[in-house]
Amino acid sequence: MRTSRTNTLVILFLSMALHQLSVGQSTPQSTSLACGTVDLTPAQTTFLVQEANLALQRKRASNAAFTAITYVPIRPHIIRQSDGTGGFSLVSLNHVLAATNKYYLLNGFGIQFSFAGTTPDYIDNDDMYEQYGSQSVDAYDAHDALNQYYVNRFQNPSLGGYASYPNNSINSTRSFILTGSKSEDDLGNRLIPHELGHTFGLIHTFGQNSGTGILGTGVTNELVTRGAGANCATEGDLICDTPADPYNMGDANLYSVNGCPQYDPASTARDAHGDAYTPSITNIMSYYFPCTHDFTPGQYDRMQAGLALRQTHTAYTLDAPATNVNPVSHLAATSNGGAVLLTWQDNATNEMGYFIERSTSPTTNFVPIGGTGPDELRFIDNQTTPLTQYYYRIRPSNTKTGSISSTASFVIPIVPPVTGLMTTELTGNSARLSWNSLGEGTRYDVQWRQVGAANWILITGINETYTSISLSGNTAYEWEVRGIGSVAYSGPINFLTPCSTPTNPVSYPARITAALSWNGTINELYTLQWRTIGATAWNTISGLTSTTTLFGITGSYSLTGLASQTPYEWQVQGVCPGSPTVNSDFTPLRSFTTEACPSPYTTVSNPGAESVTIYFSTGNIEPGIYAELRYRPQGAPDWHTVSGLPNVLYGGGSYTVTGLTTNTTYEWQLKNVCGALESSTYTYLSTFLTTCRIPNGLTNTTTSTGATLQWSVSSSPDPATAFTLQYRPVGRPGWTTVARNTPSCSLTGLTAGTTYEWHVLTNCTANVQSGYSITKTFTTGCNQLVANNLRSLLVTSSSARLVWTVVNDPGVQYYISYRAAGAANWTEINAIPASLTGGYCNLTGLTNNTTYEWLIAPLCPDQPGHYIAGPTFTTQCQIPLIPYTNVKITSASLYWNEMGIDVRYEVRYRLSGTLDWTTIGNLLTNTCSLTGLTGNTRYEWQVRTKCALGDYTDFTSLVQFTTYSCSLPGFGSPPTTNVTTTSATLNWTYFDGDASTRYAIRYREVGSTTWTILTNLLGTPISSTLILNGLTPGTTYEWQIRTICSATESSAFTISTIFQTRTPCSSMYTIQSGTWNDPTIWSCNRVPVSTDIVLIKHIILVPVSYIANARQINVDTGQKLSFGTNAQLKLGL
Repeated sequence: MRTSRTNTLVILFLSMALHQLSVGQSTPQSTSLACGTVDLTPAQTTFLVQEANLALQRKRASNAAFTAITYVPIRPHIIRQSDGTGGFSLVSLNHVLAATNKYYLLNGFGIQFSFAGTTPDYIDNDDMYEQYGSQSVDAYDAHDALNQYYVNRFQNPSLGGYASYPNNSINSTRSFILTGSKSEDDLGNRLIPHELGHTFGLIHTFGQNSGTGILGTGVTNELVTRGAGANCATEGDLICDTPADPYNMGDANLYSVNGCPQYDPASTARDAHGDAYTPSITNIMSYYFPCTHDFTPGQYDRMQAGLALRQTHTAYTLDAPATNVNPVSHLAATSNGGAVLLTWQDNATNEMGYFIERSTSPTTNFVPIGGTGPDELRFIDNQTTPLTQYYYRIRPSNTKTGSISSTASFVIPIVPPVTGLMTTELTGNSARLSWNSLGEGTRYDVQWRQVGAANWILITGINETYTSISLSGNTAYEWEVRGIGSVAYSGPINFLTPCSTPTNPVSYPARITAALSWNGTINELYTLQWRTIGATAWNTISGLTSTTTLFGITGSYSLTGLASQTPYEWQVQGVCPGSPTVNSDFTPLRSFTTEACPSPYTTVSNPGAESVTIYFSTGNIEPGIYAELRYRPQGAPDWHTVSGLPNVLYGGGSYTVTGLTTNTTYEWQLKNVCGALESSTYTYLSTFLTTCRIPNGLTNTTTSTGATLQWSVSSSPDPATAFTLQYRPVGRPGWTTVARNTPSCSLTGLTAGTTYEWHVLTNCTANVQSGYSITKTFTTGCNQLVANNLRSLLVTSSSARLVWTVVNDPGVQYYISYRAAGAANWTEINAIPASLTGGYCNLTGLTNNTTYEWLIAPLCPDQPGHYIAGPTFTTQCQIPLIPYTNVKITSASLYWNEMGIDVRYEVRYRLSGTLDWTTIGNLLTNTCSLTGLTGNTRYEWQVRTKCALGDYTDFTSLVQFTTYSCSLPGFGSPPTTNVTTTSATLNWTYFDGDASTRYAIRYREVGSTTWTILTNLLGTPISSTLILNGLTPGTTYEWQIRTICSATESSAFTISTIFQTRTPCSSMYTIQSGTWNDPTIWSCNRVPVSTDIVLIKHIILVPVSYIANARQINVDTGQKLSFGTNAQLKLGL
């Protein structure tokens, strides 16, 4: 009997605008363990990059770089239990290294990894298996390969793996990979490529600043800009085609799309110039744990430099011999539905596994597409394109270029139509789509849309099920399916989603408010009912909308004006727009009880001589709750009381008490005041001692005739704190006294070669001083140069820049002598000026292909300057380094490193695969802008240097980029703001556009069949807005947007997002407690003016120095209107 296999696809209701996550928090991936690779210091980083670039230049001179694949052996060490069980399997080992290999090829060249040996090195050790920490692995290292250790569990549970940067030691060949809790997909597509990236010199995209001192806690200093003013070559990961990465910045946010992180364009994180970040979430060296992964061309170049550096090391080699394995035979490729089934005969017993390689050429450009364990005889390739001829070959994973099988070719046939389409399990937020299988490994395209919509939504490359977004309740849909490669879709099949009852109703009560939430479906509205338990009448709120969070589509509402310590009950139903509108059932009743007035949490700063700052906060705070402080000298009968202190949610508040008595112990307490008749109890009695603090942390930096002195004091000094500094030559009787308002002082006019001593005291107030600090000494003198602070940069065929760093008086000048190495005579340059921290000197007129040596010495006023040798350099016109591309839809900006002080550049570019170049010559800067490109098109470019002698370098390797396609814009967060009775602001983002990009918006009342269309709208990449006017009050609208990329190319319209205009405001009254100048506490969503008759129904504060206006004020019983210092209320017209 023939059996039929059925594929199914599930469409679930997720969100349109997803919940934001702090970058410092875990992304919605399960693979959020950190990399433990030890960060380098800035000096170590700079030295590593320079050392690797030098090794690469020497390798290039031999034409060995970028011209072939380099096979790098890895010795696998698998940690198992002492009885030989557990540990990473050999099958998985081949799977993940095959996946890793595909990331290390660019344009057919790069690095490919193979295993060294015939079997892994098994380390059977229970201690290392259960918890690997710092146990020695010296006895296991191979000295002719990289050493990769596969760990079941790390002692540090937050680690996913770690590696070492290039260094001439056997330790630097090690990487440690967590396998016990990792999936093969994450290991092969992220973790192992990431750690091997470190092995070859790549840095995390957010750089290596120390942060809290814990790995990965720093934030980048890299600027967003590229080209002029960029610092990407010295900050971040020191690679300019990786965008600046704001990882760890608290105001840089992510949101999730189907479990995949995306950077939120509404994030407010900015660099030092105020520019918004656009990080590459998918970069393998980032910390975002994405769903797709990549390196940039600049990272490939850096890894080639790291490889060249490792090939110069002597503590180890990378030349482990390949195993001589009998190649497989009888390789055959046959059809398996929409996939290719490979089978072969295994002729060896010493293979460690096999890599499956594929190409569209019978002889070149083979790329690994998968791996198998030893003795396996089949592999299914389901990543194919119909009517394409593929060539397959099998390579043992412990060989390099030998032992490769003969090739087998196969032309992928057209896939037959899909049959058996069914729609089942319909709910308001899901539908199960199913069809008969076309065979093992076949992938499918499914497209679906609302009935009547112009455009389909495509889901491609699925296997059996897929979770999608953007369905609505009470809506008719159609869908169709094809196997990838089919000429036509099967279908369409129609279905109607019902209106779903909201799920998971939850309440979070406070004292007089309660936050209610529930899960719903896209574009569903809600009706909420609530009442005190025992009441018969419901309070009803209609037309509520939902937002999208990490947990799905969520409706919410905050009840205000409740009574404290009172039980309530509530229920909610869904309202689905359509023809006609349909209501769901109400949820089961839920109940909650409001809380009592909460007590604050308190802390105190380091007290000053006559002042102290008290900090307080309340976790579950509500508008209208204020703090009250009382304090007194310990033992005194009377309290000093301060009332009406603002208390901000989570941020809390603070108050600085002044006019205290020095060297006195005070006691203090705080309580929250929640209403005219309700307050919390006072906190426990706390004390503090006022004192004038002595400065500490004294440091000094000297020159011949000056010194910069610095110190520190308490984190909360008294207002107007000043300092008195005294200094003198050691042994002299009298002090020189200097008054300072800041904790630093620059002394000038000192005597060279003299030892001074100094100390400092704090003037806390006019009448209160601390004692003097410890006495610290310094000796003035000219600072000599050291070799580590000398650089030879921007070397060309006839010029170079010599750079030095040293702190000296601004008037100190320098002498430089230089000559061709081995020449008899020096050329001298005298009296070179410099800044306080160093200088540079440009040499010109040099001889090409000549090694030069140079000396430098300062002209010190107090002592002889000592000559010191700088690093030698060899003149040569240099090929531009680190070319990278900033891509848009119809334009691209090209960048590369500056290569000299007197050079020009020539760029050429073309469509990939064509022969004709467009050349742009005589460029003065290291950047070039291309315009008039075609969207969604692949281009390639090269750049070369023209030096002052007229000599050209070779062009760089090809740099390829693809212009962005005309894709959908993204909605802002939130999509609609500033909603009034007759207007609303629409918000969207689009990062791929350029100056020529335009937008079209259409909107209508929900249920209407006619759209109002606005076109040719301008926008910006960060945040674009449009104000709609002339709307109808109290009406629900939907709107959509599309991108207009050119006169002939536009995206589809997005799905709808919904908003409701406000109903007209007939009276002005408070709807919640808060401050007078907050529009959200008023019924009319604005601050009262002099014509308003105002009813106070809550506790309201007129803030400090604020002038409130109204025609008349009425206050409900039990409520309160209070005033901050210097606040006013003006009544009458």
